[in-house]
Amino acid sequence: MADLEIGTAIRPFRNISHCGDRIAYWREEKRTTLCVVDGLGHGIFAQRAAEAAIEYVGDHLSLPLPELFAGCDAEIRATRGVAMGISVIDEQASTLTYAGVGNTRLIIARKETNGPAEQREVHCLMSDYGIVGGGYSKLTPETLPLFQGDWVLMFTDGIRELIDLWSYDEGLLSDAQGLAGRILEDWGRITDDAAVLVLRR
Repeated sequence: MADLEIGTAIRPFRNISHCGDRIAYWREEKRTTLCVVDGLGHGIFAQRAAEAAIEYVGDHLSLPLPELFAGCDAEIRATRGVAMGISVIDEQASTLTYAGVGNTRLIIARKETNGPAEQREVHCLMSDYGIVGGGYSKLTPETLPLFQGDWVLMFTDGIRELIDLWSYDEGLLSDAQGLAGRILEDWGRITDDAAVLVLRR
């Protein structure tokens, strides 16, 4: 699974100078970690909370997801707190493990062709209730297989959930960065910060 392509797009609420929605990812030899963060509220304090969360995650990538979330929750208590989703892709096992707290979401979409028929699948993974930096009661990591040709979308609640990926042509679907920008344009809420990450094989 060496050929991963990642695209990202963010937009602040009312195009102000600070955005509380942030995206980061880290590529290691056989492991890729994706992180989408939504700092509570808007403006500079939301951005600072999101940046603090991403800094902690980047410094502790070797931790299992339950420990990573718990450590971040303790570390950023002095901030507003964040919603956060993290995906860990094991490239050797071809799996994706996702966990989230708050209003981040993940979609895995795939097409399979069996003879003349085309089958489309969409798997939506939700986050647990709570605030990283403000406490949460549980974390429920989920692991799914990740196949060649799959699309992975991670996004904050600034993006409407019912993204119609199949409405886009193959040219756009083959361009992760272009697709991220188009999803933000078509499905982003003008009343909130918004962030989306697209990954494809």
